[in-house]
Amino acid sequence: MIKAFFQLALFVILFAGCVSKEPIHPKILTEIEPFLKETTVNLSKEKQQKLYADFISHYYMPWQNKEVNATYEDITWAVRLYTSKKIYAENRLPLPADRLNRWIKNANYKSFNSLKKYAIVVHPSNLRVFPTNRPIFYNPKLDGEGYPFDYNQNSAIKAFTPLLVSHFSLDGGWAFVQSPFALGWIQVRDIAFISKEQIKTIMNLPKVVLLKEYVPIYEDQQNFLFYAKMATIFPFVGKESGFYKVLVPQKKRNSLVLVKSLIPNEWAKLMPVDFLPENVNCVAKELLGEPYGWGGMVEDRDCSTMTRDFFAPFGIWLPRNSKAQASIGELIDLSKMSDDEKEKTIIEKGIPFQTLIYLPGHIMLYIGNIDRKVYAMHNIWGIRTQNNGRYIIGKAVITDLHLGENLIDSEKGAILIKRIKSINIISR
Repeated sequence: MIKAFFQLALFVILFAGCVSKEPIHPKILTEIEPFLKETTVNLSKEKQQKLYADFISHYYMPWQNKEVNATYEDITWAVRLYTSKKIYAENRLPLPADRLNRWIKNANYKSFNSLKKYAIVVHPSNLRVFPTNRPIFYNPKLDGEGYPFDYNQNSAIKAFTPLLVSHFSLDGGWAFVQSPFALGWIQVRDIAFISKEQIKTIMNLPKVVLLKEYVPIYEDQQNFLFYAKMATIFPFVGKESGFYKVLVPQKKRNSLVLVKSLIPNEWAKLMPVDFLPENVNCVAKELLGEPYGWGGMVEDRDCSTMTRDFFAPFGIWLPRNSKAQASIGELIDLSKMSDDEKEKTIIEKGIPFQTLIYLPGHIMLYIGNIDRKVYAMHNIWGIRTQNNGRYIIGKAVITDLHLGENLIDSEKGAILIKRIKSINIISR
């Protein structure tokens, strides 16, 4: 009898041990359609046209300015920051001080706003903090640091984006520019100078926006030029048997040449795209599942790039970073509310697919609720766990606001809902 008891006890202990080692994963949804069925996705034509006018004003801002709208202190922030911190190179070793100093010297800051010429991005590129493609990391041995968190990456930038060039680097390989959404260094080979006549032509034409990822762009359907991401915008010049005919930028002796290209109708629409369920579904499905890309690294998106590119086809402008995005539209403060109060307020006051949920360092799109539980679409790197660890998600997903609560080693203070500070309805 005693022997049987100990055998049973041993079995229970071993079984419990096995159960405790089973991986527990956060609940992640992959379909947007259930949320579209539960809500009315609508935006009046009048309101959308007002938002689109604001979008166009922001988008072409660099071509309206006479000089880069920044101070010397604004453009040299990285010098002050990174010369005072221990930073690391791509080999996971401390970045040599002489290398950083070479970058600073090459930046030629004393020539700020000496050129003041209009330009355009001729194919997908990046805005960098210093004029180099080399990365800057914090200690890569720490969770949440190292790749992909290259602090020399400011933002990816799409083809046909307007620019105002401040000045060149000393070696002439880089241009310091103002884009519609950020300042930074871009390789000279990726831009072309543009004439006033070309600016007038481009600004006055209707716009076509891509609703598909990695669309191959050709010159006259023969010469491949580049792959374009969803939310890339082209001037529209006509239709041709199932295609949109658009203008595409090319560079010739540093200046812009506009060539024609055809884009299949099913991959694009005229702007602003109607804010209707079928179009919201089309855009969201392209974004869901995309790998996380800090600052648009390797042509992926981070949280705020995802929200920008979700709204752009509909002609709704958002700034580049999450904190700035959280200030757009009607703001509702949730910072002093309990978790239950936050969720209740989001359901009662938020408008699905038109509301952003903000927490420090992260932004999400509210898409609705199921059984009074709020769900959001967001591109997230991971969940902070105990001892400063990370549970990596690394892509665009749909989750509730309690993401990670079921993890054995979850850091309770890091759960999304506990960190939420506000929501903002961007259509108001």
